[in-house]
Amino acid sequence: MAVRQRMALYVKDLLKEEAINGARLISGEEGLDNEIKGVTIIEAPDIVKWINGGEVLLTGLYAFRFCTMEEFQSYIDELENKKISALILKRGKPVEGAEEKIGYLLEFSRKHQIPVLEMPFEISFRDVMSWLMERLFNEEVTQLKYFKTTHDNFSALVLNSENVDVAIDHILEVLAKLIGNPVAAFNRQLNCIGASDGADREVEILREARPYQPDIYSNYEYLIQKSGDGDKDQYIIKVKLNLRERLYLVITEQNRPLDVMDCIAAESAIWALQFELVRQYSVAELEKKFQNDIMHNILNGKIDSVSELQKNTSLLGVPVNGCFRVIVFGLKGDEREKKDFKSKISETNLLSDAIACQAGNVKIYNDLDRIVVIKEVPREQTQEEYRAEIRAVVEEVQAYVSRSHKEMQIKAGVGKVVEGIINLPESFKEATEAFTFVDIAGEISEDGNTQVTLFSDLGIFKLLCQLDDPEQLLEYVPEGLQKLYNYKKPQRDDLLVTLKTYLDRNQNLSKTAQDLYVHYKTASYRIEKIEKITGVDFSNANEVLAFRIGLVVYKMIEKYNRDFI
Repeated sequence: MAVRQRMALYVKDLLKEEAINGARLISGEEGLDNEIKGVTIIEAPDIVKWINGGEVLLTGLYAFRFCTMEEFQSYIDELENKKISALILKRGKPVEGAEEKIGYLLEFSRKHQIPVLEMPFEISFRDVMSWLMERLFNEEVTQLKYFKTTHDNFSALVLNSENVDVAIDHILEVLAKLIGNPVAAFNRQLNCIGASDGADREVEILREARPYQPDIYSNYEYLIQKSGDGDKDQYIIKVKLNLRERLYLVITEQNRPLDVMDCIAAESAIWALQFELVRQYSVAELEKKFQNDIMHNILNGKIDSVSELQKNTSLLGVPVNGCFRVIVFGLKGDEREKKDFKSKISETNLLSDAIACQAGNVKIYNDLDRIVVIKEVPREQTQEEYRAEIRAVVEEVQAYVSRSHKEMQIKAGVGKVVEGIINLPESFKEATEAFTFVDIAGEISEDGNTQVTLFSDLGIFKLLCQLDDPEQLLEYVPEGLQKLYNYKKPQRDDLLVTLKTYLDRNQNLSKTAQDLYVHYKTASYRIEKIEKITGVDFSNANEVLAFRIGLVVYKMIEKYNRDFI
């Protein structure tokens, strides 16, 4: 059945008191008999590309706030070809050259017999749009027209956006204006990526959140819950961007109840957010690839000239003569070796996101399953201050990744401070060696959970890190300890664990037995067995120290060659 349009509506009808209270004609009286066939809001200068003709255009000139006068004239002149019915103007927001632009608008109005009406600032454009649509169309067509109008406006907004730093906030501000309530957007980890004025930048999806069914067809999942203060309804729209990312659009019912038209506007805004996020992601990936290439060359000393170094550091946005450290991040656990390539990449990307969010102003280089970070540091910072700072950063990064993958455990190796970007390879080498040593340090520490190792803290192991030949490393293992490792009987592993625990507990048999959950006599028997196999004299401090070092060296050998033993 054909949809029948309602009685014709003319511009002069807008001046009736019940239509737009307080509206007044300021120019273009000759066009009051123009028929109104639609309505749209100018949220971007090039909205003219999206209109069909006969529309009433609503503007506060905010979309033209940064336009030059020549650009503004060009945009307005294009409206003549579209045969719009009227312009409704609302003053109040700061716009560069506002009076000059309004003057040209009035001149255009008189020339082309297009009425310009001014309405009070406190009246919402959304209310005017709804009033007009109700009189032009039936309910179903009104919703379709409103969807097209909002979709066209958001399309013009994102296609016209040049400043990516504020694009998302701009989309959300427009949406908030349309629906009359604050809105915010969050990523998969529920970190805020943009918000309108007055919106909460923190959100938690509560257990009490329940499904909500909007009165429109939607591809998205809606939830409703109480806001943080508990007295307002909060709507959460869950959007799947891709296999890795999610978007949460949060609307807090602060000023008025959410209705079907608000949901339509929200869905249009979601499309714009998706478009903008994809655009930002694509640009970021290109920048990351370019930055990775530069950092790879710098960290590996592949710079051929001073001019090339200066150009690369300029592109990275770091000073040539600054003070820097290199930090190598990665993930702990033998189980990681069993995971497929796709899972490893996904985890590494999550780690990279966490570092970008929590480590402050750093340069990040994705190196397969490691993340290499270049951090500029203050010259006056002490080693103790930096040690506390890096441990705090690692804890924050760990908390970030744990929100998505509780089983993921991160580790980090830290190089020394170097003067000048050209010396970064020295810090990178140390950070890499310290990173390799993290798991070994965890094995020999009392809590077994070391996450950060500074190369400067390795002591004698700095020398051993220079060796990558198991035969050479084996020379630093006492002959007696080698006999224990080569002991072929089933008790070998129990004896090695007992020896490590015994040394960690300062040769206290009672504490050793408690830690191993064995009887005192069992622990005593094992120590006697160790003494018999190795010939070690536990009363000789030098021999005990040699055995401690030997246990660590064996861990290093296992790291370099797991099939050696």
